[in-house]
Amino acid sequence: MFRRKKSPKRLYYPTKSRWYTQPRRQTVKRVTRRPMTSNIKNRVSRIFKNTFYYAIAGLFIVFMVLVMIFSSYFSILHIEVLRQDFHIDTAQISNQLNEYIGNNILFFQRRKIVDKIQKNFPEFASVHVKKVLPDTLKIDLKSHPIVANIRAYYVLPEVEPMPDEEADDLIKQALKESFVLDEDESSEKEIEPIEQKCLINEIGQAIFDKEQDLELMTIVLTGLSQPIEDRQVIVPEEKMNYILDSIKYFSNLFKMEIVGVEYLPIAREVHLKTDAGFVIWITVEKDFKEQIDKLSTIYEAAELNKEELAYIDLRVKEKVIYCPLRSNCNPPK
Repeated sequence: MFRRKKSPKRLYYPTKSRWYTQPRRQTVKRVTRRPMTSNIKNRVSRIFKNTFYYAIAGLFIVFMVLVMIFSSYFSILHIEVLRQDFHIDTAQISNQLNEYIGNNILFFQRRKIVDKIQKNFPEFASVHVKKVLPDTLKIDLKSHPIVANIRAYYVLPEVEPMPDEEADDLIKQALKESFVLDEDESSEKEIEPIEQKCLINEIGQAIFDKEQDLELMTIVLTGLSQPIEDRQVIVPEEKMNYILDSIKYFSNLFKMEIVGVEYLPIAREVHLKTDAGFVIWITVEKDFKEQIDKLSTIYEAAELNKEELAYIDLRVKEKVIYCPLRSNCNPPK
């Protein structure tokens, strides 16, 4: 049997021949349309089926939410305080957080614990709260870093004696004057200040439960009238940042190290003791960069680096006052 050869696809070229210009007719399949009533029934049945499924899913979700809210399975039973520093008193912090025991852990706002700890315990730099289902909160605490040792000197104010004590003092004074005639009444005994030692962190809090670090610099505080208490802010955070930033700026600019600092809160001054032996006086009422830059312009030009200096005073505007080590401006202590 001979098979008929398939005719190639016709190509329509621009020509006058009718055989090329008219395309081949294609047969169109007729689609039988379904009746309108059957389509409406199918659509309505689908809508009712979907609505039924959605209603069941919604009721199930509401039921699960109610179970999670009112079930004691998700109540907070344990609050664990994690610490990197063994000096942190976790018992005191846990007592502050016992009021949250019994709350639902799923809907508990962790910000409540963060705000409470930062308000009552400002020595912590960061507070991170983690939920561990079903009933535990873990709190990770990080303290502010220790930046210096503190040597504070305070003198307690004199207390006025009571009326009975005044009479006793008068009797003692009369007896003293009657038997001791050669005593110089003008000589008054100087009261020696009481010394306290502790550490200080970067926000100015005094830390007493750690030993002093010899690798850190020492900040001396004078002119106090009361002893320092543990966790007390003895240097405001703004002034503490001023001291630390001025030390860093001076060390980078002059390539010197600051080995000690004296902070005078009443005089509003900071004295920076350098490893070269002299002290820089600056005032906290002015920008430290402006005061230190003033010294850098004349330090080598005036050959101050070749002299033995006791201190350099930068507090006066547009002036640099310096005192040689052996001179009248540096009285012996």
